[in-house]
Amino acid sequence: MVYEGKTKIVRIVGDHALIEFKDDITAGDGLKHDVILNKGSICAEITAILMNFLSEKGIKTHLVEFLPPNILKTVPLKMFPLEVVVRLKKAGSFVKRYGGVEGEELPFPLVEFFIKDDERHDPMVCFDHLEILGISTKKQAEEMKEISIKATLVLKEFFEKGDFELWDIKYEFGLSKDGQIILGDEISPDTFRLRKKGEIFDKDVYRRNLGDPMKKYEEVLELCRSLSSQ
Repeated sequence: MVYEGKTKIVRIVGDHALIEFKDDITAGDGLKHDVILNKGSICAEITAILMNFLSEKGIKTHLVEFLPPNILKTVPLKMFPLEVVVRLKKAGSFVKRYGGVEGEELPFPLVEFFIKDDERHDPMVCFDHLEILGISTKKQAEEMKEISIKATLVLKEFFEKGDFELWDIKYEFGLSKDGQIILGDEISPDTFRLRKKGEIFDKDVYRRNLGDPMKKYEEVLELCRSLSSQ
């Protein structure tokens, strides 16, 4: 075992990393935590479908193969301790920080960087912070920003085919052995906000105690299966 986080276990086997998705779901920097049957397998398959779709659009991801029910075979990456958030609409912490109406359109995709640090509640940083703290170079940060915007617009179009709205999304990146910046971690209702006619299809169902989140996650999985086969 190399690493166990709140929702995944990463093991190195030969030349690959095997990422096992757990059934854990968390919110509030881990203060809220539950285990829900089949959550890991749902998020793993959604991630595999969406990363395959991004790869088809020329966006490199760490995915090599989906190993059902809940494991991704991936390219090992040296991860940046960062969350890169792209916002298309106002929601969540953005509204708490700056005000506005949830769901209000932003004039262009807004990219924010946060250091992964639960104890400090994932502080938001700028390019200069990243360089001063030795987390990444400005050039690397600019590349992560560029990839994040491109991936978000691709996924926005993907979900619009099913009449869903992508509001915001979180990415994590790492460096491959040859120094390439590659999209890693996961893409699932744990990491994006997805809405349809005001109905919530993401982790906000769990954050806000709005019922069984897995019913919504299952609907997202069926949507991804359907759209990817078109």
